[in-house]
Amino acid sequence: MLIDDYLKQAREDNQLVIHPSWGQGRTTFGGLSAALLLEKMQTKISSDRHLRSLNVNFCGPLLTDIPFTLEQHVLSEGKSISQLTGQAIQDEKKVTQLTACFGVERESDIEIPATPIDLGEQGTGQQFNYIKGVTPEFIQHVEFSYCEGGFPFSNSKHNHLAGWVRFKEPTSLFTESHLVALIDAWPPTVLQKLQRLSPCASVSWSLEFAQPLAMLDEPLKAGDWVYYDAEIKQAHHGYAHTVARIYHPNGTLIALSRQLVAVYDKR
Repeated sequence: MLIDDYLKQAREDNQLVIHPSWGQGRTTFGGLSAALLLEKMQTKISSDRHLRSLNVNFCGPLLTDIPFTLEQHVLSEGKSISQLTGQAIQDEKKVTQLTACFGVERESDIEIPATPIDLGEQGTGQQFNYIKGVTPEFIQHVEFSYCEGGFPFSNSKHNHLAGWVRFKEPTSLFTESHLVALIDAWPPTVLQKLQRLSPCASVSWSLEFAQPLAMLDEPLKAGDWVYYDAEIKQAHHGYAHTVARIYHPNGTLIALSRQLVAVYDKR
């Protein structure tokens, strides 16, 4: 199944089952689980309220081939801001929790635009391909092109990672849910520092949307690439702290990402 099929299920049903082709080790690809929760939430949000931020906690493995349910609750509903929370529940355990903030556009005297950057031609760089038994299974649905940094487990000297990403199978639309999944598709930046295969896990993840997709001057279309630019801010005691910027192909800043990653390189 394609991501659009799962997003449609999330809108219409409360119970889902994920195929192992969307797996990441024994669990579901975290970007997909976050995208499903977000898609479910957006059925309760009016069209004038755009996604402004989200926070995700990966509380446990969301196993593939096993049914799970999506639940959501409204935390607050103000004149301009709505805050909702949602959980993926499997075997009576909360395995993923997402809190999202949606806000209307308001007039303000403060306007400080991000400076656009020149990203060059879309999709240029070194391809990172799916390899059965080596890369996570979900990689077969995503296309990567590395412009800076090293591949996972390459003993890279870099603390920086950048490149292009898109879905291999063009989606019907390009929504915030698609973008959330693509941002999380990148291997954690710290993996390039490792010399051998070692597990890691995203503990928490936050995203801020500097430019809601519905308000872009040049909308993202199905099949478009987006640019991911990340760096390791600090890593010690088995944890890495990374930050990233996500850009439209025309160089417009779309989102800011921050992630806490647990690394198990010495066991």
